[in-house]
Amino acid sequence: MKRLIYPVLFGLGLAGCSPTNKETTEAPVTESADNQSISAPAPRQVATAASAIPAPTPASNVVYQGELDLAVDDFEQASDAIDRLLLRHKSYLSTAHETRANGQHRQEMTLKVLPTEFAALVADLGKLGRIENKDISSADVTADMLQAATEVATKQATEAKYQQLLAQTTNPAEVRRLEEQARQLRLNLATDQARLQQFSARSTWATLTLRYFQVLPEVAPRVVAPVFAPQFLEAFYHGWSFLLSVLVVLTNLWPLFLLGGLCVGAVRWWRLRHPAAG
Repeated sequence: MKRLIYPVLFGLGLAGCSPTNKETTEAPVTESADNQSISAPAPRQVATAASAIPAPTPASNVVYQGELDLAVDDFEQASDAIDRLLLRHKSYLSTAHETRANGQHRQEMTLKVLPTEFAALVADLGKLGRIENKDISSADVTADMLQAATEVATKQATEAKYQQLLAQTTNPAEVRRLEEQARQLRLNLATDQARLQQFSARSTWATLTLRYFQVLPEVAPRVVAPVFAPQFLEAFYHGWSFLLSVLVVLTNLWPLFLLGGLCVGAVRWWRLRHPAAG
């Protein structure tokens, strides 16, 4: 009997321990399921936060250009003031043409200005004189630049593919066809690159055409002598010269005058001494 009791007790002990192990093994599964149910919404939250962040937008490229006409009181002072304003606003002179005609001292200048300084420079220039005309305009060329850059990149990639095909092709006819297509592609690529550079230059430096002028004081007209006045002057000089010539001749004849005077005096004296004979 004692030998049967021990196996029975051992069996009951195993039976009592088996539910505990089952519960123990099931607990981590339940806990992990709970953890999964808790952590499941996390990806949706990350996705929502990522969608809430706005996509980066490219920097705007705005082209500024304008024309400004000024009437100034002192041309030289205005020129010096313009030079100082160009230095202050980090701008430079591209072209200049100065004239003096029709009673005006005028100069036309083409200025290259940083876009950030364009409005301030126009405002300061307007204080140098009286504004006769002002035209300012701007245009956003960001989309045009992006399109041009995309076309350049696409054509560059296509050109690289043509070069690869040329390196692999041995058929002369196919080589000529690929070379012609590559040549035409390079021409189009050069055109797109020039267009992109033009957009970049126009957006980097704004263009301002400045014209300023000073009204010159009126000069009194010169009195023009009549046509016959020089003739009178010439006749006067000729008459004076003739008179001087006569005096010179008379001076040369002074001995004759002296002799004649002596003769006349001698005759009168003789008549006074001999009245009867007279």
